[in-house]
Amino acid sequence: MAGADPLETLQVEASCSVCLGYLQDPVIIECGHNFCRRCITRWWAHLARDFPCPVCRKTSRHRSLRPNRQLGNMVEAARQLRRGLKRKRDQENRCPAHGQELARFCREDQTPLCLLCEISHPHRAHRLLPLEEAALEYKEKLQRCLELLEQKLEAVASCRAREEKKPSELKRKVAARRECIAREFEELHQLLEEEERLLLGRLEEEEREILQRVQANLARLGERRRALGALVAELEEKCLQPGAQMLRTSRTTLARCEAATAPVEDPVSVPIELEKNFCSFPRQYFTLRKITRRLI
Repeated sequence: MAGADPLETLQVEASCSVCLGYLQDPVIIECGHNFCRRCITRWWAHLARDFPCPVCRKTSRHRSLRPNRQLGNMVEAARQLRRGLKRKRDQENRCPAHGQELARFCREDQTPLCLLCEISHPHRAHRLLPLEEAALEYKEKLQRCLELLEQKLEAVASCRAREEKKPSELKRKVAARRECIAREFEELHQLLEEEERLLLGRLEEEEREILQRVQANLARLGERRRALGALVAELEEKCLQPGAQMLRTSRTTLARCEAATAPVEDPVSVPIELEKNFCSFPRQYFTLRKITRRLI
């Protein structure tokens, strides 16, 4: 049994269940229990058959007594061990200086005393207590310390038990957080994909609008070029005409040239800037881009 005194255990094993003393001339019966030969013989003295065991009550048809010499040697060893311990305790209970029994306790020196120590000069003015009273007092102190230590031990064990649960609890929390992060980024990916489709659609639409304006401007510029080319050819032809003939139609031609060279008639270029498409990017895109740049 855990915590049992080995000497007490040995004494129990070396004792007879009938007389409760140390086994003398031990014998073993059929069920396996051991007794003093004299004790089991007296126990069965009035029986002719069906001999019961005093311990387990199991009966045997024959009076079978087998000597157990090994157990006898163990009993003798236990007896000698107990005598030696008793002598040692008696010696420990005596004053090493005077050989007398320790009966008092000095509070100042924290040591047991015999009667001769008590009347000696070093302890004459000290506070003395009966040894049993001092032992009881210190036993109570030790018991209180033991209770406090047991409370501390229980607190440490409880804290350790909580700490042992934390790795698995942390693992569950990390798994839940990982799932949450994956879900959030999946939603963000879906949002960005949708925004990408929308922005690409807007970009294509803007490209078509700009191309249409460019094509319309090209058509206007083509018409303008043909008109100016015709006017240039007419002026060149006028320059080759005789003076009287040229003067008759020059006013009308000059008026058309002044109208064609006026500032309001300068060609206009179509802008093709696309910055406005990037102003529609979702807030999550810029946040994700900052995170990505930090990771890189």
